[in-house]
Amino acid sequence: MKQDNKQAKAKTSSSVKNLQPKSLLDRIEGFFLRNEKVLFYALCVSTLLFSFFLFNARVSEGNDDSLYIEAGYNYAKHFSTYAYLANAPLYPFFLGILTYLFGIKLVLFKLFSVLFNFIGILFLYKAFKGRIPYLILFTVCFTIAINSYFLYFASQTYTESIYLCIQNLFLYFFFILLDKIDEGEDLASFKHYRIWLITGGLIFLLIMVRNGSVAVIPAVILFFIFIRKYKYILWSMGSFLAFKIPYEIIHGLLWKQKDQYSGQSKILLLKDPYNPSLGNDDLSGFVSRFFENVQLYLSKRFFQILGFFSENSTETNIVWSLIVIALMVIGFIKALKSKNNELFFSVLYMTATVVLTFVILQARWDQPRLIMIHMPILLITILFGIYQMVKKSSYAQNLLILICLILIVSGVISTSKKVAKNVPIVVKNLKGDKFYGYSQDWTNFFKISEWCASNLPDSALVASRKASMSFIYGNGKRFFPVYKVYALDTATGYSNPDSVLNYFKRNNVTYVILASLRRDPSKADGNIINTMHRMIEPIAKKYPTKFTLIHQFPEPAESQIEPAFLYKINY
Repeated sequence: MKQDNKQAKAKTSSSVKNLQPKSLLDRIEGFFLRNEKVLFYALCVSTLLFSFFLFNARVSEGNDDSLYIEAGYNYAKHFSTYAYLANAPLYPFFLGILTYLFGIKLVLFKLFSVLFNFIGILFLYKAFKGRIPYLILFTVCFTIAINSYFLYFASQTYTESIYLCIQNLFLYFFFILLDKIDEGEDLASFKHYRIWLITGGLIFLLIMVRNGSVAVIPAVILFFIFIRKYKYILWSMGSFLAFKIPYEIIHGLLWKQKDQYSGQSKILLLKDPYNPSLGNDDLSGFVSRFFENVQLYLSKRFFQILGFFSENSTETNIVWSLIVIALMVIGFIKALKSKNNELFFSVLYMTATVVLTFVILQARWDQPRLIMIHMPILLITILFGIYQMVKKSSYAQNLLILICLILIVSGVISTSKKVAKNVPIVVKNLKGDKFYGYSQDWTNFFKISEWCASNLPDSALVASRKASMSFIYGNGKRFFPVYKVYALDTATGYSNPDSVLNYFKRNNVTYVILASLRRDPSKADGNIINTMHRMIEPIAKKYPTKFTLIHQFPEPAESQIEPAFLYKINY
């Protein structure tokens, strides 16, 4: 709301005193103007306070965060021969630097995530300050600062916190560039190289921290086409290539590996990432993915993150999806009509990234973090559209105030419940009880992994269903990953025993962990992740002496609740 954009920046303390609002929204804006510093400091304190209330000193059960740590370890120990290709490499490389300097320090890694989250919220505020009404800005910033989902990832070693940090830094500096354009400056000059290099460098970092962020490139190009600043397309892309080209040259010389998309692209093309035999998806398959993901993320995950739906809800409803889309379209149109180029670009960038995500990712992955990173811009756009619709109606303005209050109160309520549960857990974890807070299945799995590192020779290679998590609690010992059933017989659902034995032997696997990890983390109902079992059971039936039990948790004399076993393979 460009009003707004330039006027808000130009307001002085004297103009605030002379401000005579004519409506409820005007009075609220006046309140925010007078108390901006106090509210900003309150935002900072809230962010840090809730970050530590919901701090998690353990690795998550999701496995991806452990993969990043293991990749960082490999960078630290095998820099010249290792290249991370499973996802974008920036975050594992950053963890590699920390690992090289300090070793595998889980809490330290997580504190950096807290820092990234804090910086991200600060620059979200700084980027949109003076460009949208304070009511919207503070509502969105406080909603994020106290949101349990954002706070969860603020203490995990996933990429979400660093991504949001870099994204908001990019928006902040890109908006400065737009300010210079609005002021009539001709930026097609080398005297402005600093702002272009900052912009290009942040585009590069965005793409390096998350593959799907490549959508920022068409978003920037389309934006400059729309505002008819065609020459700035060359400057923006040139500044990006000033970082990208040297990186690719160095990458090729050091690692002689394919680019960052080579590892993940093969998986994304598959109909089922866990069953390659089904082949690749066709055009209709990708279209189906898009609409399935729209349903999952806009009618379920969006409202779960805001605290309106239960975290365990599996229901989707096309009505909710259409409502969110309609509100987004309204916000987009209002941004165009009010000539708010900053918000217009933000929506363009977010839409490009979301559409790409919904098309390329299989719906079965259904993770809240995939939409969570777009929630700030989503909420800003929706609230901006509503603000523009109701600002001329004194009665309708109350509706917007109510929506803003509901967003914040809902976040406080849902987060407070988790704080009460989390604080005793994190206290025990930080005092040295590293398994406290895990369910019994995970505790036994981690204990057997730790036992392997302490009691087996370094040459022993242990197959694990969650190898990177075994690596963390195995103090850096390498484990052999098993993500899917090898040599699957689709008729029986089990492996071919001889094929599996040959597979393990070729890869020098000498031990296997059989754990009782729950399919549903909330239920100890006997339904477990049985990938490893379906590989081992046929071998044990055909060759009864191929496996020797070495150790188990719980110990044999204890009650065998969700046990984990370590077997040696006798070739």
